[in-house]
Amino acid sequence: MKAFWSRVLSVLFFTFTLSCVAAAADPVVHISSPTNGISTTGPVKYVASASSPDCAQGILAMRIYSAPHVEAYTVDGGKINTYINLQPGTYNTVVQAWDNCGNVGKANATITVTGEAQPAGFVYTVNVQNSGAGQGSFILGHTIVAHGNGALAQTGQGPVLANQDPVAIAADKGGYRLYVADWVSGDVFAYFIDRRNGYLSPVPGAPFAANRSVAAVAVHPSGRLVFAALAEYAAGDGVAVFQVQQDGSLKLASGSPYATQIGPQAFTQDPAGNYLYVADGTGYIDAFQVDTVSAALTPLPGSPFQLPGTAACGYTAYPIDLNLSGNDLYAADGVGGVIDGYAVAPTVGTLTALTGSPWLDTHCEGGGGYEYPEAWMSPRSLAVDSSGKFLYALNNFEDNIAIYSIASDGSLNFLKFAAQNIACYGAVRTDPTGNYLYAGSCVMPPPLNNYNALVGFSINHSTGDLTPLPTSPYTYPQPGRPLVQDIAITP
Repeated sequence: MKAFWSRVLSVLFFTFTLSCVAAAADPVVHISSPTNGISTTGPVKYVASASSPDCAQGILAMRIYSAPHVEAYTVDGGKINTYINLQPGTYNTVVQAWDNCGNVGKANATITVTGEAQPAGFVYTVNVQNSGAGQGSFILGHTIVAHGNGALAQTGQGPVLANQDPVAIAADKGGYRLYVADWVSGDVFAYFIDRRNGYLSPVPGAPFAANRSVAAVAVHPSGRLVFAALAEYAAGDGVAVFQVQQDGSLKLASGSPYATQIGPQAFTQDPAGNYLYVADGTGYIDAFQVDTVSAALTPLPGSPFQLPGTAACGYTAYPIDLNLSGNDLYAADGVGGVIDGYAVAPTVGTLTALTGSPWLDTHCEGGGGYEYPEAWMSPRSLAVDSSGKFLYALNNFEDNIAIYSIASDGSLNFLKFAAQNIACYGAVRTDPTGNYLYAGSCVMPPPLNNYNALVGFSINHSTGDLTPLPTSPYTYPQPGRPLVQDIAITP
């Protein structure tokens, strides 16, 4: 009898426990936009929130499903504010939320998409998996939703599979063609951009062999020339020049490649395209005059220009990005921990070091240690706002963006960090208006630590401050933590 009542009590306790668990309320999801039953053009704006009455730890994550098991967008926390592109048709979309207690709630919004609004431009990223999982390397396109807000929405095309190691990307000035440099294959991949929706299609004959590892790619302002940095850190490195044919295909120009110092890895040009500047991994900037008819590159007097030999904490110069702002050129020295600045002679293109250059992006203690608060050693990519008053440096080791003011004489003054752990590794770029800044991010908080992202900011042209866009981040739900290698932005 004692054993019997023990079993009864056990069953009653188990039943009571189950009833308590079952009584826990699921998260409540509220969709503010779009209105259920609405007909609209894309991109479609989704604004939603979630709360969990019975879970003190709150909401873990939210996700939009455009169809069963089709993930359109995922974000951590209890708020969604984003745009998604959908092909014309009717969709029974679902917004789902998970709380930190294991409960799930959802709400539905049935919408009819009648077409796509004309985008204000496009943002493309090349992405390489951080692990062996997933789809491999890919190109991902976003539409700029409208002029004046900087918001992005992934194009309906989705990821375009790329080759083994796409490390750089560039678009022509008009935004009709996109070029991708592949380090492993030594090729330049070329695509047409459909201006209606941002979709990519391969150019006839692509890819085009550069016959050496390609570290960077750039397009001449005329759109008639494409430059590829050949960088195997050995004799024979240089710049391959391709001429764009009538059908969009590329043909190596006679006389190409043109020799540089060892390890060319970044380009910048003046707006007119008279001069091409190349950052070399051995501490030089090669400068060329460009002949758009013959596609010849002629070294400028004094080229190559050697960066200062004394770098931060005893490291040698190793520039990995260039940015031309007005008549001033800046180089990000990723190992030396400095930013170098040069005045560009307006009529001849030659370089003269600016007063105060180089500027330490780190402080050195005695014995080779490091001090803060500067960006700690690894400025990898540079961008300048439309006013020409502020320079932004993406810093690898601290995953942040350092903000500098630019004086009238071109000298830099460190102001602040935008924030800690907001951007990393690949590139920081401004849109053609210079009002918005985009960067890759690989330090997403839980539960998105397997979801690297593109992040966007609006620029305050009075203070240089960066304010995250309400619709940022733009997540990459592919498994394998794809890293943003480079960013190209078209009008």
